[in-house]
Amino acid sequence: MLERIGNGKLSALLAPMKGGAWAVFETLLLTAAAVGLGLWLRTEDPLTLIDTFRWVLLVPLLLALRYGSLVGVLAMLCLIGCWFILHFLGFYIGHDFPESTMLGGFIITLIAGEFADLWRVRLLRADSAASYALERLQNLTQRYVLLRLSHDRLEENLLIKPYTVRDALTRLRDLILDESRDITLPAADDLVGLLAEYCQLQRAAIYPVIHGVVQDKPAAALGENKPLERTNALLEHALDNQLLAHVQQAEHDDHYHGIYLVASPIITSAGQTIGVLVVERLPFLSINYENLQLLSVLMNFYADVVHSGPETQSMLSRWPGLPFRMASELVALTRLRTDVRVETALTLFVADDSEQAGLILDALARGLRSLDLAWWLNDNVLMIMMPMTGESGLEGFVLRTDSWLQDEFAFMSLRQAGVQFFYRHLDGRDPEEQVAELLGAAGV
Repeated sequence: MLERIGNGKLSALLAPMKGGAWAVFETLLLTAAAVGLGLWLRTEDPLTLIDTFRWVLLVPLLLALRYGSLVGVLAMLCLIGCWFILHFLGFYIGHDFPESTMLGGFIITLIAGEFADLWRVRLLRADSAASYALERLQNLTQRYVLLRLSHDRLEENLLIKPYTVRDALTRLRDLILDESRDITLPAADDLVGLLAEYCQLQRAAIYPVIHGVVQDKPAAALGENKPLERTNALLEHALDNQLLAHVQQAEHDDHYHGIYLVASPIITSAGQTIGVLVVERLPFLSINYENLQLLSVLMNFYADVVHSGPETQSMLSRWPGLPFRMASELVALTRLRTDVRVETALTLFVADDSEQAGLILDALARGLRSLDLAWWLNDNVLMIMMPMTGESGLEGFVLRTDSWLQDEFAFMSLRQAGVQFFYRHLDGRDPEEQVAELLGAAGV
């Protein structure tokens, strides 16, 4: 009940937060009413100055508690004015001006008014703090709801696609890929099995493309697929535009009734189409941007790794010691950087002739992550290719390396240990040119 009174209309009526003209009018009205009531009840003493208790002082006291010190002082001045008016009209003949009563009234009014002003300020501060707390609570509630929705979405995505791009590329790298030129799509069965696991494909087939013609016999199939539908609009759109196509794209006619849900050509960095993937069945929730992007990434990576083009051969001819896998994946990752903005960092470590610098390089070569590849240019120069590593990932690698140096070798940085560190992030240019720029910056 007290809470309802404090927060309801009664509180606003008894202690309004603002005064103004209404407070002045109320002061004049109450003072006149008090004097009028005194004239009606006690004609000989309308201001109750002769009695033991000065009842008329309740008017400025209440007004001071209601509006503050200034209004209380105004009420006391009105009472003083009323005394002089009554004295002029013939009241209080033979009585002197009640100085002590009026002085005491002023003091009591000022005390009550100061009390009211102090608590009004405290209430304003409390109200402001409560409003701020309520706003923060609303923001936190909204953020909690968004976090809960985000958590539910992530949980749903994990149920649909419980793997990451890094895991998928690692598995794809580990496939036994035959580099023979006699096979257009080597390890196609392993590839379609990987796509089924990571992209939730249920029924799909990979058809080889020889001299621009899609072959009738699939290189690998998942489930029981119908014969190749050459006149399928989705397949024709994918081959004509050299891009992945799916049924939810706005470019397709609303009347499309083909058997394929997704069609994706397998194209190398040199622009050669070596195959095409057609999907007849996959879960509805799997037709989303993230899943289709992962499918495109895996297909592009596969095409560049199994079919080394002129860019790979050029790098191998220029640097015979460059591992073939690193050269082919440099081409593939450069393409991924252009198509789907998958970041890759190239790091170069140049050690001096000291023993601890050599030990540090050996430790860095042994501590590679699952996707990292290393190239020893000579005993003192080590290059590490770090796929799926952007600015923040590389910064974290440097911080972990500095912390490891402090713990193991008591060095504060690589430079103090006698190891120079150079790096760059792959862009869309020729990978051979970018590797040459990194080696040139290090003077190797």
